[in-house]
Amino acid sequence: GLFFVFGLGLLALCLSTSQQSKVKLGIRALHRPRSRVGFARMPNSVRGSASASASVGRRLGSRVKVGAQDSKGFDIEEFKKMMAKDPDTEFNESLYNRFCLAAFRTMVRKESGIKSELPGYKGLMEESKNFMITAGQEEQTKMVYYLMSRIFDPLKPIWEFLLVPKGKDPYPWTPVIMSIFTPFFMDFLVGPSKPNLRPEDNMPGGMLIEKCRWLEEANCKGMCVNQCKLPGQEYFYDGLGLPFTMKPNFTTKACQWSFGKHPLPVGEDPDVPKGCLKGCPTKLQPIYDDDGGKDWI
Repeated sequence: GLFFVFGLGLLALCLSTSQQSKVKLGIRALHRPRSRVGFARMPNSVRGSASASASVGRRLGSRVKVGAQDSKGFDIEEFKKMMAKDPDTEFNESLYNRFCLAAFRTMVRKESGIKSELPGYKGLMEESKNFMITAGQEEQTKMVYYLMSRIFDPLKPIWEFLLVPKGKDPYPWTPVIMSIFTPFFMDFLVGPSKPNLRPEDNMPGGMLIEKCRWLEEANCKGMCVNQCKLPGQEYFYDGLGLPFTMKPNFTTKACQWSFGKHPLPVGEDPDVPKGCLKGCPTKLQPIYDDDGGKDWI
């Protein structure tokens, strides 16, 4: 039942074409809420400056309008194409996962204004790579933040009732609940995952993606950090009130999620390489020549 509701929600959102609500929501997503009791406010080095956010908001608004003007409405044949199976993948491509992927990809196209002719997950990768090449780090992060707000903001009343009361600390059980249910909803995008103990304090509330499909297929630090790690961490804390840390392993392609824990700024995280990964398809930065034995280069 939860799968069905989540899938229908994605489809309804991807069919939405109301520009007025998009602009209002995009502006709201750029505002930062007050600090919450018991949780230190996320450093500016992680979140970006207010002036930079405002600038990105203006650019993102224009990009959204371009995408809307190019849209010709819902195309069932194009949707089926985005649901196509990848015969070479090792990841689960159930009907439900492919439906969620196509709905998610439709939303990404509308916000980025970029379209690939490739089917299935490969098309999502090409669209995301091209968006990374044409947009800066701030714009990538804000686009995904905005996309997450479109998906999850309608569920905030339930979220605030069960998991994080508005303006207050999360309930003690919230990190555990998130670690149990998140794997079911993220399988279509990142692959199999399971609850585990948070490495920061050895307490429940962690989730381990054994091999992240996004990172495995992209093999790109920029796509991982700018389009997944940073917007995810920002939205969970700023938008939902739950501190959240995402720690990708760029060697094994695993990723550790810790609900209820604040992340380090990317520039201070020793597990994030300073340059491109070995074999990176975009190579927008120099290859880092000192990987500390972690096989980044």
